Amino acid sequence: MAETGRTDKYHHGDLRQTLMNNCLKLIEDKGVSGFTLREVARISGVSAAAPYHHFRNKTELLAAVAVMGFKMLDEAQRKASQQFSNPGHKLKALGKSYVMFAVNHKVYFHVMFRANNEPLWENAQVMNAAKHALSHLENTIRELYPEAEKGNSSHFQAAVLTCWSMVHGLASLWVDGPLRAAESGKLEIEKLIDLILGQAMTHRSF
Repeated sequence: MAETGRTDKYHHGDLRQTLMNNCLKLIEDKGVSGFTLREVARISGVSAAAPYHHFRNKTELLAAVAVMGFKMLDEAQRKASQQFSNPGHKLKALGKSYVMFAVNHKVYFHVMFRANNEPLWENAQVMNAAKHALSHLENTIRELYPEAEKGNSSHFQAAVLTCWSMVHGLASLWVDGPLRAAESGKLEIEKLIDLILGQAMTHRSF
């Protein structure tokens, strides 16, 4: 589409969502640092000025994508937690859900946690969405280890961080490739998750 005569009117649905979708496509091809708002506008079929009606800058667009990702993770975690009443089984289901979210939504996962040059975690909406997504883990830890929160809140936070670090590390190792390239990569990811989380629960390290 030629620039001459182009207007900022958009007749193909929700421009804000279209910009976010095309942002994800560019990140998949070029990485978080490898694209500009002008490129997002171009592949969205609008003028270079059009994205600024919805996002003040690239960081704000990435923050919106991160919020969407955390909402998707929140929903996945909610569904996982509802499958079981036993807190141990629930915790394992949450861990599996977390890793599978990363496996199935790699670009979202990258923006949510690894947009290193963008201050996304300073954004209140991102922080709030992340807190909701992680609340399922915290609530289940309270059920499983009620003593961890009694008397010393640092013990509770340590339990939460231990669990989160384990599943996040597993997710990152798989998404980034090292684990898939190793011998363990010969296992299907879901079987590998069951194996690791099962062993962790058995030894009470999770």
